[in-house]
Amino acid sequence: MHDHEPSVLRLAIHLPEHQSVVINPTRDINAQQALERYQNRDTTLTGWFKVNRDLQDEVINNTLYQDFPNKMVWNKSSYKWTIRQRGFQIGRMYYAHASSGERFYLRLLLTAVKGATSYEDLCSFENHLYPSFREACIARGLLEDDNEWHQCLEEAKHMAIGCQMHHLFVTILIDCSPANPRALWDTFWQDICDDLKHQLQNHVFQNRDMEPTKEQIQDYGLYLID
Repeated sequence: MHDHEPSVLRLAIHLPEHQSVVINPTRDINAQQALERYQNRDTTLTGWFKVNRDLQDEVINNTLYQDFPNKMVWNKSSYKWTIRQRGFQIGRMYYAHASSGERFYLRLLLTAVKGATSYEDLCSFENHLYPSFREACIARGLLEDDNEWHQCLEEAKHMAIGCQMHHLFVTILIDCSPANPRALWDTFWQDICDDLKHQLQNHVFQNRDMEPTKEQIQDYGLYLID
């Protein structure tokens, strides 16, 4: 009743230096001791990087992370991948919600990039190293563009006041997961903040003659959005 064939291996998804550490109260005096015990232990992800870097095998190096258990076996005692001699196993990456930020984009890259040797390798595309997993996803075309949200805000700015615009912008950020929210802000911030100059003069500065700077208006708009 408890046999599972084929077996399924859960594959770790974690950002650099964010792997899980288990504290054993019978062995570890404190958290630092547990960290030291795990310092040289690979996870299935960092072990995948090492195999791709150290083992020159065209078939294995051309395998996606989620398909790796078909070619290799994860040894839970030595924390290493070894070449599979028989059978096969299904790999399943842990789920990452779109709201989990860079971890979500890391998982998305792992579904598309074969033979990566490091986190930096995952962030590289066409000889360019991108500063984040999200930007690497955009460069590889793994995320949809934001044309529909640009169109939505473009149409709304002709009819909606600033308060309605920043509520719409927040709705897009929370519910629609735009690929590049900064670009949306840079394009439409003046429309989103079109009533904030008046608010700053009358309610914050309490001086109608004081002219707020562009940076102050943007900062106040970002504060309200937050």
